Amino acid sequence: MASKASFIDSPAFPDDSPTTLTKTPTYEYYGFVIYLISFFAYGGWLLWAYLPEGTLDKIGITYYPNRYWALAFPVWIFAIGLYVFLIFISHSLLSTAPFDSFNTFTDEYANVMKAGDQTRMTESTVPELQDIPIGVVNACLYQSDAWLEAWEDDNN
Repeated sequence: MASKASFIDSPAFPDDSPTTLTKTPTYEYYGFVIYLISFFAYGGWLLWAYLPEGTLDKIGITYYPNRYWALAFPVWIFAIGLYVFLIFISHSLLSTAPFDSFNTFTDEYANVMKAGDQTRMTESTVPELQDIPIGVVNACLYQSDAWLEAWEDDNN
């Protein structure tokens, strides 16, 4: 009888896994509530924008804004978003130092790329970490290959 009790008390595979007593974070609930609110707001906007006035009166909705705002409000939101996007880009461009600024100079610790460095590389080699001169970057992005060839000839 003692062996029967010890068999029940000690399972063959003991459960050493930790118990999960974690609570669901509140931001998940907030996100779900915001999702529901936006879903019902969009549904209400669609009803207001597309149902005739007589149907809205039969439902019991007698006070609502002018139908002009059904189109004007999304257009205003889009225009504000576009404006903010353009403001961020303009701010970044205005904050960038000009090419002749002292902030764009290199110091004696810079490892500036030389003209012949890229000719020694094959497809399997990993290039050395180097600073690319701003003129080379501009030539690669905005000018023809003839300028790059002239730069290589001048620096060899």
